Amino acid sequence: MTPSSQFSEENDFDVSLIVKMPGPNLWNLIQRDWVNNEKRNPLDVFRIVSLAAVRSLQPGSESINLLCVLYRGDFSSIRQCIDQFKKEQKAQCQNPFRLREAQLGAHDATEKSFRQLRGSMYYGDAEGADDAVTKMYRTSSAFELFGMLFNLAIQDFNHYGRKVVTAIQIWKLVQIIGWEYSLPVLRSLARFLCQLPINSDCFIESENLVYDVREDWQLNFLGDVRDCENLVDILTKSGFETALDGTFKAIKDGTQTDLIWKAVLSVAHQTDSNLFLSLCALRSLNQLAYDSTQQLQILFQSVGFVAENCYQNFSYKKTEWNSALLDKLLLQSIRD
Repeated sequence: MTPSSQFSEENDFDVSLIVKMPGPNLWNLIQRDWVNNEKRNPLDVFRIVSLAAVRSLQPGSESINLLCVLYRGDFSSIRQCIDQFKKEQKAQCQNPFRLREAQLGAHDATEKSFRQLRGSMYYGDAEGADDAVTKMYRTSSAFELFGMLFNLAIQDFNHYGRKVVTAIQIWKLVQIIGWEYSLPVLRSLARFLCQLPINSDCFIESENLVYDVREDWQLNFLGDVRDCENLVDILTKSGFETALDGTFKAIKDGTQTDLIWKAVLSVAHQTDSNLFLSLCALRSLNQLAYDSTQQLQILFQSVGFVAENCYQNFSYKKTEWNSALLDKLLLQSIRD
């Protein structure tokens, strides 16, 4: 799919201006030339600030992840975005980054480009990943491309699942700035997926189980609070292999997957905020996934992730089990 429009030369100049100009001077310029003269609306300015951030900050940086959180549709929130961006830009001055110009390359089939992207992630080839996602951007819909990026993000849970959290934040950012302006953002995400050593043991194990789950698993309606308690015991007292097997058996026996999510979130809720944030991101991805296989992969990954982080490292304090508490955790994960 070819985007209907691209940034003009004027917009590109504005992006470069935001990258190079110091924060206080920059805000004065924006107020004088854009705000007071009503030359730019808040969304236009936010797009420019977002592209400036992804072009000059290290992929996966905190500021890029926070953009969609800070922006509230007004110039006041944009100033917060700029302050955060400039703060991190200054912190990275010893290790500067500049996103190169996109290399269009051949119009390869989406599947071929995805294989290139996946291989680049496992071998840490950021340049190859950049080229692959650039080609995919021209041949895929937004949902198709993000579905493939999500599939890669859930495969690796190093550093508390930062890849999952970053992927969902990039998705939210693209919803604001628009698909036609999103290529630099997607390229930054693809580069970030290539960072950090890959830890995919849990994904390999869960992927083997996913394809053995019966096809009508979405019709599961059995289970109650006692099933949650049993799953919590497994999550807190077993390694990820045992936890995945227990989850597979529960689904096979007809337990509804919402109960499994409640067990996962109730354990994560008592751990540190980084783990809970990653689980909330996974739950959000589960809601976005339109493919039932990917929904199962995300669920199994969540189970394995919690078990791997909690086994022998966590003392679970049993809560007063009730449906209202569990539903609250589930709703919180969707909103976040």
